Amino acid sequence: MELQTTSILAVILFTAIALMTDLKNRRIPNWLTVAAAITGLSWHAYENGLAGVAASLGGFATGFGVLLVLWLIGGGGGGDVKLMGAVGAWLGAMPTLVVFIASSGFVILCAIAMIAWRRFRKPALASVAASVDASATSDDRGNPESVLRLTVPYALPVAMSVWTLLAFHVI
Repeated sequence: MELQTTSILAVILFTAIALMTDLKNRRIPNWLTVAAAITGLSWHAYENGLAGVAASLGGFATGFGVLLVLWLIGGGGGGDVKLMGAVGAWLGAMPTLVVFIASSGFVILCAIAMIAWRRFRKPALASVAASVDASATSDDRGNPESVLRLTVPYALPVAMSVWTLLAFHVI
């Protein structure tokens, strides 16, 4: 499946919206991922007939399948699975694998950046954190919201990899 301008613009727009919602809400909404997957499938059906449908479904299955395995072992959220499925519906199977591999690298870079940022800011926030920790109960320390602040929203590395790979015409 050859990527045309419409496909490229659509996946850029889709990943940008997914990124904004994931950064803001730490969720990627179903209306976005399902609409993007159906639109990608429909576009490729219109452009290339049954061959387009097959390529789009193959891309969806690749993206959805790889992230489903990670989700099943606790390595991501359901929105991440649907995000990669929708990216696959637009890009096809092989480009989706390239996006997944590149996004894995970007996850590592983002995690390193987050750790470095926390270490850099730590001296300035030490007194504030000490007072918060002193007043926190043991239930607060295991709060899922505090854990979420330590993770990389997956739409960020996906968007970074899609945009980078498109810029360099790798996919």
